Amino acid sequence: MAKAERLGRLWQKGWPRNRALLARVSHRVPFQDADPTGAVWHGNYFRYYDLARVALLDRFEFGYRAMAKRGQLWPIVDTEVRYLKPVRYGDSIAVEARMVEWEFRLRLHYRVLLDDHLINEAITVQVPVDATTDRLIVGAPDDLIERIERACLSASGSHDQDA
Repeated sequence: MAKAERLGRLWQKGWPRNRALLARVSHRVPFQDADPTGAVWHGNYFRYYDLARVALLDRFEFGYRAMAKRGQLWPIVDTEVRYLKPVRYGDSIAVEARMVEWEFRLRLHYRVLLDDHLINEAITVQVPVDATTDRLIVGAPDDLIERIERACLSASGSHDQDA
């Protein structure tokens, strides 16, 4: 399968649209994130995704400290990124993270917006690993799944469900 065909399927918008699964943060691009031309160096976008991912996971009380308390690591094992336009030093951007899978792994879709225009989008996949043995754990914790489902049910009763 050609990469373009595979990407076309990865970025489809048929993912869950529930507002509970979306976090949005604002960020002003600092000087140190830019290369000599003033454009953000490509690797820094992953720091921006992390800002939104942390905000989203905190909503479900499943931040990095909660993962560590469980004796789990959740490394990113796969990424896909599309750079559409450059972001520059001093730009104020919005970064969105949307959870699209959570039962066996965490799959998040990110959008970086400048003046409400899509500049960049990405997908990350994280899997649970036992911090002591470094062995893969099959499935997300039941209480995390329950928190996500509860938040989705609660949000589905509101009028602003689609995000």
